[in-house]
Amino acid sequence: MSWAPRFSHLLKIAFRLRDTTAAEGLFMEGSIEFENGNIETARLMFYYGTRLDPEMAGNFYNLAVVTERLRGPCRETIDAWERYIAVAEKDARQSADSCEKARQHLAQLKNG
Repeated sequence: MSWAPRFSHLLKIAFRLRDTTAAEGLFMEGSIEFENGNIETARLMFYYGTRLDPEMAGNFYNLAVVTERLRGPCRETIDAWERYIAVAEKDARQSADSCEKARQHLAQLKNG
């Protein structure tokens, strides 16, 4: 059965309410699902995590990684990496080195 967000998460997303704790929980659950090979489930968890905390770069990074794994080098993947970089530049938990590596990877994707 496919993973579905809790009703409380959907309400917070609909009303644009930030929930950092829920976003961190989705990050952890998504990471476990990814490690277990449940890539699409992990993608959904990371996606909803970005909605619950649009300032947590970790969910954006993982969303970009799983999108690339599932979809390959397409517009959706490029958009996911661009969103990660934009958020990561403002997130103190992300290193400048991580942002630079993501920029280089994004340039490779764009250049085919």
